[in-house]
Amino acid sequence: MKKKKLTFNGRPVTVSKDSYQNNGTLAVILTYEDDEDTEVITVNLNDPLQSDSMAYLDINHYPQIEKWIQKYNLGLPMGVMQRSGFCQYPLYTLFI
Repeated sequence: MKKKKLTFNGRPVTVSKDSYQNNGTLAVILTYEDDEDTEVITVNLNDPLQSDSMAYLDINHYPQIEKWIQKYNLGLPMGVMQRSGFCQYPLYTLFI
């Protein structure tokens, strides 16, 4: 598992790469260093475009996540959106 140390919402976090158990696609996890709480910033939509380097960002729970990814140069938008429920999620190639 690859890790990077950054800041999210003013708190130090470790960014790690993992995979969803049901399909092996990319899951990105933030672990807060001050209390070890974790947050998964991607969503698993079981879409064929998901892979070990492309994932949908969870803008429903983290509306600022696209700006954060771009600020740290962690990924690029692919110009694809996928709907689930009432939300549309952007697909990103992630460099994590």
